Amino acid sequence: MKKIINRFVFSLAIISFSFCGSVSADVVDRIVAIVNNDIVTLVQLNKESLPYIKNIESSGYSDEKKQEMMQDVTKKILDRLVDSSLTQQEAKKYQIMVSDDEIDNAVENLKKEKALTLEELENALGQEGLTLTEYRETIKKQILQARLINYAVKSKVVITESDIKKRYEIDADKYSGKKKYHLRNILMDNEDEIKKIKKQLDENKEFVPLAKQYSFAPNASDGGDLGIFDIHNFSETIKESISRLTKGEHTDVISTAQGFQIFYIQDIVLEGRKTYEQAHDEIRGILYREQVEEQFKTWLESLKKKAHIKIML
Repeated sequence: MKKIINRFVFSLAIISFSFCGSVSADVVDRIVAIVNNDIVTLVQLNKESLPYIKNIESSGYSDEKKQEMMQDVTKKILDRLVDSSLTQQEAKKYQIMVSDDEIDNAVENLKKEKALTLEELENALGQEGLTLTEYRETIKKQILQARLINYAVKSKVVITESDIKKRYEIDADKYSGKKKYHLRNILMDNEDEIKKIKKQLDENKEFVPLAKQYSFAPNASDGGDLGIFDIHNFSETIKESISRLTKGEHTDVISTAQGFQIFYIQDIVLEGRKTYEQAHDEIRGILYREQVEEQFKTWLESLKKKAHIKIML
């Protein structure tokens, strides 16, 4: 259930940050940061930190290492809260709003998708240290941030055909597909006899009739059809022999644990291969998300430079 809630919260975020740790929540509240006319309190910081401090405390690191991790993560979480405060201020400035109905719909969609009752959802949130009211506020902030990004950043994102082609070339291995071989074989227990078959193949005799007539393998009636394989599953000897061949060629006689064999390359296929046209929209989406994230970071840094921010931790 914990994973369900976490996945839903993060799916609403356009830009997310991953941290792990902080300090105890049972302390007197005070201001830890001023962000223009807003404040971040120690209670807020500790509440955000609580799930992570538990992970650190239960880890096998030394006390010194744990303290170092807590200090580092506390700073990162405080930075995140400052960023959140700035984005909320900008959303208010541009009158970007989220209605209660939209939040209701988001909650209902989660319940429907995961087949949860309201009580089950509240119990799951409770395990995360959240109330339903706090969770609804989290949803609101995430939707606001997404809309703010759309307003302030997305208009600056430009993806050209040249960008897409360049990424396709860079990721050529990803889109070229995985080479696999459609193989046939002839299996015999007498080396001299199979060498005679090899000679006939060298003289351009067809493989399938010879396999049906002479092979001892169970697949002889199918013309020695083995199916499609990744040759990395074979022994080094067989793999080396096959990898040098092209469609329509056969290996030399190979001694194997099953007997003496000749392999024939019926076809070579590229599974998962995508042409530029097939990969075009996928690459555009990847580049778009990367640019949105980069533009958002740049925009956020510009906000920080203009803002009055005082850290008091």
